[in-house]
Amino acid sequence: MQGTPQSRSSSSNTVGVGKTDTVRCYCGIPAKYATSKRTRIGDKYYGCPLWPRGCGFFMWEDNVVVAVNDNRGSGSTQMEERVEKLIEEKTSMAEKLCKLRVKREKDAEEIVALRQENRMLHSDCAKHAKGENFFYCSIDCVLVVFYFCYHYYHEFSLM
Repeated sequence: MQGTPQSRSSSSNTVGVGKTDTVRCYCGIPAKYATSKRTRIGDKYYGCPLWPRGCGFFMWEDNVVVAVNDNRGSGSTQMEERVEKLIEEKTSMAEKLCKLRVKREKDAEEIVALRQENRMLHSDCAKHAKGENFFYCSIDCVLVVFYFCYHYYHEFSLM
């Protein structure tokens, strides 16, 4: 069968039509061909041979057969285009990440400044509250004195 992955023995490295590089991971190296032991037990799959530090490429064998049959002759060109597109996306994401980090640092500095301002305002409010308390206590004292003076004056004036 042309364009379909061949099963391989433990010593063989062939995938596809006698080629070792028909299916490549996003790292650009030949993908590992293995049998699933967890999900879909017994099904064949391709994965990045550098897993878990590699690109994370994973594809079931039946999906690869469709991809190979649909893209005969243009697979490497399309893969190169996809790799270029992914590199551009990675660069764009790295730039966005850098901008977000700068923004986070500026925001952190602004938060520190706002907290300092908040502490100062809180301190000022506490000072004013003490002043208001003193003012109201003074008014209360004046009213008490006025009350006694008023009653004292009326008591003596009636005599």
